[in-house]
Amino acid sequence: MKNSVTKMNEKKPTQCFSFEVVMMVHVIADDEATAQVQLDEKGGIVTKREVKLLNSTILYGEKEKA
Repeated sequence: MKNSVTKMNEKKPTQCFSFEVVMMVHVIADDEATAQVQLDEKGGIVTKREVKLLNSTILYGEKEKA
């Protein structure tokens, strides 16, 4: 049986970044129920966004040496 798995030789690291995002979004609609549906399906107008990096981790690849 031939082994078809090849070893990854990634030199450049691929990372996963986790962010906490707080947004103020406006939706123009006739009532709250319609606004909720529109927000879920299409989104709204973002007027404020605060982003905070929580953490990051290398998924695969090698970290460059300084």
